[in-house]
Amino acid sequence: MSFLSSLVPINLNEEKEKFFADTNYNPQFIYKEKIDQNKLNKFKIPKKNYLDLAEHIVKKAYFGKTDSDLNSLKGPKVTQKNVESAINTFLKMHKLDKDLKLILSASFAARTSINTKNIKLRLPTEFRKEDLVGMLYHEIGTHAIRYVNYVQQPWFKKKKKYGFGDYLLTEEGLASIHALIPKSYKSAYTPALVYMAATKAQNASFSQTYEMLNKYLQDPEKCWRTTYRQKRGLEDTSKPGGYAKDLVYFQGINEVYSWLKKNDFDISKLYFGKMALEDVDKAINLNPNFKPLLPSFFSLSKENYKKEILKIGEFNEL
Repeated sequence: MSFLSSLVPINLNEEKEKFFADTNYNPQFIYKEKIDQNKLNKFKIPKKNYLDLAEHIVKKAYFGKTDSDLNSLKGPKVTQKNVESAINTFLKMHKLDKDLKLILSASFAARTSINTKNIKLRLPTEFRKEDLVGMLYHEIGTHAIRYVNYVQQPWFKKKKKYGFGDYLLTEEGLASIHALIPKSYKSAYTPALVYMAATKAQNASFSQTYEMLNKYLQDPEKCWRTTYRQKRGLEDTSKPGGYAKDLVYFQGINEVYSWLKKNDFDISKLYFGKMALEDVDKAINLNPNFKPLLPSFFSLSKENYKKEILKIGEFNEL
């Protein structure tokens, strides 16, 4: 069982019902196997400067607006059939349609996720037009393509031997920036709000984290899911803590944006594989003649890519 799978409680639905019967209740989760505490506590240190910026972005986005208002800025809702069609078209465009299989299930915690073989979508699908394109850029245009290039490297599955560090901040930061490219409203309020939630969860209970999020997320289901993601891994969610991986999205956005500015917004080097910003030069030196597969939103117009990333940086004061 993967670590993420181990974080899904076997009594999740029962505890969810108890919580909605009384939102002061803190779920008592039971897991199929013992949770690895070292992995659970890997992302426990939010940074104050990022938290301050996240709060600023969220307050700016939600000033005079509800979450429903912000969602409506992403365009009309897209049917499940059109979501599946868009994913398959984007895969074919990058010649990845034989490599990745689409799986749909109501049990997935995340709306979308990807691994080496599958793209997972939570049912019912919940996408608006710009949101869908952003997902394609995030999951396929970043995660999948970086992996395709990674398997062709001499350091594939040999990162420890070659001294490569943890790449998650870079991976999720780059993907999160790319998800904003097709948005007409360039605010990074979603990763910023999640950063706030992950920070809150490290010092508060499930019900307190939910209460904080509920000021912004009026949809109880969405508020529950976001809170659950931060508190999963705990048995007694009245205690502080939880799996704080979601901190990496907003912190990663800031660090990747800084790198892009210094490198004239050329992502070619970042696509040598799944590696951290600090390992880019090492990856290139190990395979200097490699020509990486690049996402269409960059390769079709590098100038437009630069223009859109600059808009994102300026709007969010990165």
